[in-house]
Amino acid sequence: MTLDGAQRVAPGMLLRRDVRVVMRDGVQLALNVFLPERDGPWPVLMSVTPYGKDRLPDWKRMLFMRLSRVRFGTLDCSRWTGFESPDPLYWTRAGYAVVQADVRGMHKSEGHASVLSDLDAQDYAELIEWAAGQPWSTGAVGLIGVSYLAMSQWRVAPLRPKGLAAIVPWEGVTDPLRELGYQDGVPETGFVGTWWKYRMRPGHNPRYPMAEDFPAERDRHPFDDEYWSAKRPALERIEAPALVCASWSDHGLHTRGSLEGFERIGSQQKWLYTHGRRKWETFYSEEARALQRRFLDRFVKGEANGWESEPRVRLEIRRNRASFAVRSEAAWPLQRVRYAPLFLDAKDNQLLAAPPVEEGRASYDPAGAGQCARFVHRFEAETELTGGMALKLWVSASEGDDLDLFVLLRKFDDRGREVFFFGYNGFDRDGVAKGWLRVSHREQDPARSRPGRPWHAHKSARPVAPGEVAAVEIEVLASSTLFEAGSSLMLEVGGHDLARYPAFAHRRTVNRGHHVVHTGGRFDSHLLASFVPSAS
Repeated sequence: MTLDGAQRVAPGMLLRRDVRVVMRDGVQLALNVFLPERDGPWPVLMSVTPYGKDRLPDWKRMLFMRLSRVRFGTLDCSRWTGFESPDPLYWTRAGYAVVQADVRGMHKSEGHASVLSDLDAQDYAELIEWAAGQPWSTGAVGLIGVSYLAMSQWRVAPLRPKGLAAIVPWEGVTDPLRELGYQDGVPETGFVGTWWKYRMRPGHNPRYPMAEDFPAERDRHPFDDEYWSAKRPALERIEAPALVCASWSDHGLHTRGSLEGFERIGSQQKWLYTHGRRKWETFYSEEARALQRRFLDRFVKGEANGWESEPRVRLEIRRNRASFAVRSEAAWPLQRVRYAPLFLDAKDNQLLAAPPVEEGRASYDPAGAGQCARFVHRFEAETELTGGMALKLWVSASEGDDLDLFVLLRKFDDRGREVFFFGYNGFDRDGVAKGWLRVSHREQDPARSRPGRPWHAHKSARPVAPGEVAAVEIEVLASSTLFEAGSSLMLEVGGHDLARYPAFAHRRTVNRGHHVVHTGGRFDSHLLASFVPSAS
């Protein structure tokens, strides 16, 4: 069974372009259907994109990516591959039909474009049910894609459309307030504006005004209100089998949400793939794609291939950006993590296992280039830190009624040379882990907080007076790193971004005067670190 009008565009692959599917309100969405060049029917892989189903990227020359200074790495995908989409040539040769649709209001689809709206989720559900009912389809549909194409999976899967067989959300935000618009109260001023200006606004269908100006709405909604609630997926309602990817190299965008999604989805059959490498290079890598294929063959094709024996968590433990080990785990967070404090000592700029008796003060100019408070811990034995961590600080400011705090963990080898890791947008000189907090947003939700992950409510502001010493807890985002004997962990606390992040920034800070970190005695400032005992 084939599709009328489909043309051969590559050996073994047919394409029917610009198929129109009518939604419940009469709006028509545009999609492309790729089919194997042999008799069907076939199981379906689908993604819905705001980036253009026909805008097949020259990955090294895209304007948006040049402006973002992206390092893609080596990409193993065909010229038919849309941005962050599954490669149709690979997947049709694997025996799947591949459907790529323009989201409502973008490119060739009708309607008014918005960002991860309920309307978008309902559209996606209707497209899944449409694909499941086509004569060239077996009736089973799997979803796969990176970033926005993962975020949209989180939104549609709770609707449980007929035909949805499995999802592969590969690095995707689940809480746009905390992970996209703001980082724990601090507005993100680099990526969001660039993404909107060069990807979303030019890509909308000019026949229809956009329904939403996301950067403007973000600025109008600095607290957790109905606007943000409407964009969050009902993760607990997801029941489809899921292969979730989370990376240690996307702090400030997808790391937190991917792990939160894995933990909270209601699926009884769910697996987690973690890594610390470049996002797109890893998605299209031979190893990752083989894992994706085995998973989809099991739940979308229905093959009895032994997938159920696959360990629930693939954990990648980094030594540096080029070297890592892989270990299987039964759950995330790891069940054997031991949380223990490393206390800040401003007198000697150290991180200590025991609280210092004497009080100390570490002061810095939050606007000064390179200025921050630094504390170092040297490991006497090989040590693994895996999971989220929490930094408790006692802080004050000489002026103003608020502070923006930025945290960076770095690794140094036994000769004092910094060890670098991959980070945001493929940046290859990043640290171990990061955290942020606007101090007026320090109030926590105790029901959702846990060791290693304070959960800030973001319901209202609690200013501080000049000179007032306030206690705060900062979430240091999850990672997995091995520290050799003699290597060191450095904790930096500052008032601005502490590393060079391509296209990612926090330039609208509230800082004034100078900041002070208070340690020792009455001030139990400490890093609650996530130690993993050796299996041996």
